[in-house]
Amino acid sequence: MDESLLIRVLGIKSPVLKVLDFLMDNECFDYSKTDIAEGANLSRATLFKAWPKLEALDLITATRSVGQAKMYRLNKKNPIVKKLMELDDTISEYFALKYCDSRACSCNDISDVVGPGQDLIKEIIKYESDSPSDERDRNEQLLLANE
Repeated sequence: MDESLLIRVLGIKSPVLKVLDFLMDNECFDYSKTDIAEGANLSRATLFKAWPKLEALDLITATRSVGQAKMYRLNKKNPIVKKLMELDDTISEYFALKYCDSRACSCNDISDVVGPGQDLIKEIIKYESDSPSDERDRNEQLLLANE
């Protein structure tokens, strides 16, 4: 698994940061400890060593239980998490602007930043850069690209 921009820019590969990075990238869902370890590319033993710090700083929160497994997600109310998410967004925005000048952006340029297999993103960029036509036709084209 490739490192995220946050990990690459900060140059810190701590287990706590890897867990937070994984949860920030997947903030809409909750995960078991096993899923978090796998998603953060950590062994379960390493995750369990870092877990007390995550709990002590209130960076994660338990959401529910599925069978005997507890599920967790990022605690977005925590001020540390808020600042980390802001930093992550700023880093992403910086690289997006650096590698994709808005006046000369092409689908090939953005795929270097976003990654392969992002056909919908390419279609959105193509859609936005096309000359305006009937608004209804453009919306139908975008919906078709999403299927």
